[in-house]
Parts: sequence; structure tokens; C-alpha cells
Amino acid sequence: MTRRAAYHHGDLAAAAVEEALRLIAAEPAASFSLRSLAERLGVAHRALYNHFATRDTLLASVAARGFDRLADTLRQAPDPARFLAAYVRFALAEPGLYDVMTQRDYAQINAHPGLRSAVDRVIAVALAVLATPGAEEDTRRREVMRVWMLAHGGIGLQRAGMLRLRSGDEFAEEILRIAGLGSKEETKR
Repeated sequence: MTRRAAYHHGDLAAAAVEEALRLIAAEPAASFSLRSLAERLGVAHRALYNHFATRDTLLASVAARGFDRLADTLRQAPDPARFLAAYVRFALAEPGLYDVMTQRDYAQINAHPGLRSAVDRVIAVALAVLATPGAEEDTRRREVMRVWMLAHGGIGLQRAGMLRLRSGDEFAEEILRIAGLGSKEETKR
């Protein structure tokens, strides 16, 4: 029996996102089409187009799932040092997913309600942990952006091989030192 003949699924959109996540996890630079994804799922490619108009629409759903995972991870980080360490470790552990997440531009984020909602969850956690309570909105935003830009820039440099090679944990510790947020012991909590 072929996979297509055996395939019965009540939620093809969720199955497509899960399969895309598996492909991206296995090969961070995974390049796949909706047609090839449908084939992997054992459905006609037109079935996927009922849920995703384009590959980018599918990737927006994948990015939303990634931001949801990141928000859940960051909720476990009650202070700036642990927040930054958790963020860096997430990005290094999930390089393909992190790329999909961070390659969405502002317009794309706002065009996909699920993605917008997931990004807003991350922002809410970041504001709660990183921003000064009661400060002006612009000040709070800048406090979050300072940490995010430092983390994202450092992650990009580390992944590009432009920094002295370090393990993920050593790199997280170094980012914390650069940010002035803690010592080696604090990142392991």
C-alpha cells in the first residue's frame, strides 16, 4: 500500500507544518516546495494549496510555531541573564527554525495573524523580564531591543564562524558577559 493510499488525516495544515519542522530540523537549509511536501505527506499537492497559498504562507505558520516554542522557553527564564541564555541556546539548538523565524519581515509578520500573535507572546515575555517596570514605553522597547539585537547579532556571527569557535554553552556565557548580565554560574540555572 502506498503512503498516499494509507494517508488519512483530519488536520492537513498541522501535518504539513510538522513535516516542514522535521525537514528543517534535519537539514537547517532545507529547501522544499509545497509539491514535494505534499508528496512526503502522501496527499495531492492541491490539497496543501487549500491551506497554504504559497510556500511563504507555510513558512509563516512554521515561524509561528517557532515563536510559540521560543515564548514557552523564555517563560522559564525569570531574569535577564537566564532570558538571554535561553534565547541563545534556543537559536543555536534550532538553527533552521531560528532562520525561518527571523527571516520574516515586519509586513510578513503582520500579514499572518497566527505569526503576529506568536511574536507578540515573545515580546510580552521579553518586556516582563527585560524592561524596567513603569518606564516610558519607548524606554521599555529599547531595553528589549538592546538585548535582542545583541543576541541576534552574536548568534549570526557565531553561526557564520566569525568568532573563535566555542561550544553553545561557552558562547551563551560570553554573550552574558558582553551584555553585563552575569557569570558562568548564573547561566546554568
